[in-house]
Amino acid sequence: MIYGPLSKYPDSAEAAVAPGIVIFAEGLALVRAKGAQAAGVMPSTGTAADVFAGFSLAGTSAAPFAEGFTNKIESFVVPSTGAVTLQFAPVATQVFVFDNTTDTAVANPTVAGKQITGLDAGDEVTVTYKYPLTVVQARALIGDIQPGGYSGAYIGQIGLIKRGLVYTSEFDSSKNWEAATDVKLAAGGQLTDQSGTGPVVPNCMIVAVPGAEVPYLGIEFSAP
Repeated sequence: MIYGPLSKYPDSAEAAVAPGIVIFAEGLALVRAKGAQAAGVMPSTGTAADVFAGFSLAGTSAAPFAEGFTNKIESFVVPSTGAVTLQFAPVATQVFVFDNTTDTAVANPTVAGKQITGLDAGDEVTVTYKYPLTVVQARALIGDIQPGGYSGAYIGQIGLIKRGLVYTSEFDSSKNWEAATDVKLAAGGQLTDQSGTGPVVPNCMIVAVPGAEVPYLGIEFSAP
């Protein structure tokens, strides 16, 4: 998803989608494959073959896609049990816990269902996580789907943001974005930090890290 109220993209275009590829969300990092520049765009793979092209954009009056995931940030004072319970069950590999009391990231938090255990009692923690959306939750967050679906899907086309400021939900929620020194391409059209193995997003600067009010990653960028 793209958070429209804060995003600004003065340079965008339409792009062909690579054969056999399905674009399933706005705000995905899209790439072209090295050696096949004319073959169209696809979600990033997080490998050296990625050539960054921009971010996906449909621009319909209603929601263009039935998006499957979003992010949430919650804060707690850890009770004596050393466990906190999230509002939603997260994707297990997409959880980041920061201990505000000690000003350190919690290494390898234990996640089971909605519960995170092994925390220090009495400390204040902030949990960033990605969770799957039900149909009802997706409708509440992004509204009704465009009647007939996104028209670009029928002709193999997608909008492409090539330069600007984008607040996207398509990032690795398990990373400490406050400490990020680079933004890299990851698999599935996601963004990750300097620990990733994919190419660095060119001409990119983080302008806002995910927060409780706006759980999106804000970056300024310019594609080649």
